[in-house]
Amino acid sequence: MKDLIDIFLQPAPVLQRLQERPTWLLPMVLLCIASMIGTFLYFSAVDAAWFLERSVLQSNPDISEAQLKSIRDSNTGGGFILWSATLSSGVVLLLILLAYGGYFWFAGKLTALTISYKQGLALAAWSSMPTLINSILIIVGTIGMEPQTPLESLSITTLDPLLIQLDADSPWKSFATSFTFLAFWTVWLGAVGWKSWTRADSWITPVVLAAAPSVGIFGFMIIKALLA
Repeated sequence: MKDLIDIFLQPAPVLQRLQERPTWLLPMVLLCIASMIGTFLYFSAVDAAWFLERSVLQSNPDISEAQLKSIRDSNTGGGFILWSATLSSGVVLLLILLAYGGYFWFAGKLTALTISYKQGLALAAWSSMPTLINSILIIVGTIGMEPQTPLESLSITTLDPLLIQLDADSPWKSFATSFTFLAFWTVWLGAVGWKSWTRADSWITPVVLAAAPSVGIFGFMIIKALLA
């Protein structure tokens, strides 16, 4: 339990111990549960019909009024949206962490660092702990929120809404609401762990390796926005 505090205050010893004693269950469960709680509270308070219509308009701005009316009249249950979104938030995050663990394992193959998938998963889970802050902020933000509040407006660690507020139809909206400044923290933790495991003298390889997934994802989103 002490590691849950130390990963934020003095992470190097925590990450170094993972090489010998790779533990991943506790941080993974905390991250997934916090994400699901935040999602559950949001969709318990949001106007489901408004959210559904807004989502449809964002994905298809050219939709006709007749199609919108059909969606409004479909009476899609708020309970279905609530539980599907809640479960999806946990499952998606779990799959991301599993893939991130596989990335570290594969990176070990490329850099001649012999690590197991369990070690890679442990590094992925613990280095992702700063994202717990965003889930907590969303949970707090749901307290007394207006029924027609966009979910992204509660995620105040992202470019939008922290520094800018883009229109919903902006091609940069997806990038701006996804780019979280906590990514710098998670990359740094991954680099600290990798450097301690490899006992490297330079920070270049650990930083590049830890940053590659984020650079790839956000780079793709930037290109997509530029081509829109």
